[in-house]
Amino acid sequence: MKKILCILNTFVIFCCGACEEEKVAKISLQNVVVTTPKVGPSAKKVETYVVDYANFPKNAAGKEIWKKNEKTGKADVTVVTDSELKLKVLKVKSDKASFYFQKEINIDLKKFEIASWKWKVSKNPKGGDVRAGSTDDQAIQVIFAFEGDYLLSYIWDPTAPVGYSKDASILFIVTQKVLVLESGEKNINQWMEIRRNLKEDFKKLYKMDAPKLAGVAVQANSQHTGTVCESFLGPITFETK
Repeated sequence: MKKILCILNTFVIFCCGACEEEKVAKISLQNVVVTTPKVGPSAKKVETYVVDYANFPKNAAGKEIWKKNEKTGKADVTVVTDSELKLKVLKVKSDKASFYFQKEINIDLKKFEIASWKWKVSKNPKGGDVRAGSTDDQAIQVIFAFEGDYLLSYIWDPTAPVGYSKDASILFIVTQKVLVLESGEKNINQWMEIRRNLKEDFKKLYKMDAPKLAGVAVQANSQHTGTVCESFLGPITFETK
């Protein structure tokens, strides 16, 4: 588990900006989208595991549950109760900063292969675009760390189109794939629900079966564009297919 956390640390140090030699590829979002589950008497019972923010960043005993890493500037993340969702959510703000919070988890994707969450961007980093290292800023990223040093990052990008993906790996340092799930201002200030089949996404992007899930991280970047951005993130739920 410590090795996974080291990989995440390396990710923030080296991958907040795109590497000049990254291999860029586009995939169809339709190929990996998850169908909304059935409801009603005939619906299959779904088991869930929820990552919430009741103990963010520390629990009542003072133990650090979510570890903070700041590359540039200061992390500005607070827990607030959202009036619309009626849930505790993270309010994530970046002022020319780059940071993330990470939490260790141990999930077997053979059982819990669906991940879902709600996120909202209230202010994008102006001029941000994941396709260039000099503009690689996003108000919100949800990153999943897998055993074997693999990262899968889902982002709301200010400019790059939905469905755009790229290899943001750095040889011998970190292996990471990025997928744009929301883009631009169209859905600004609206809660958007995301449902992903992590097992299928991993297979599609890495061309191999997904290992166990070992960690999750929440990240924001605005240091490249020198701007301010703000977003909100609800609990992350893992469930059976």
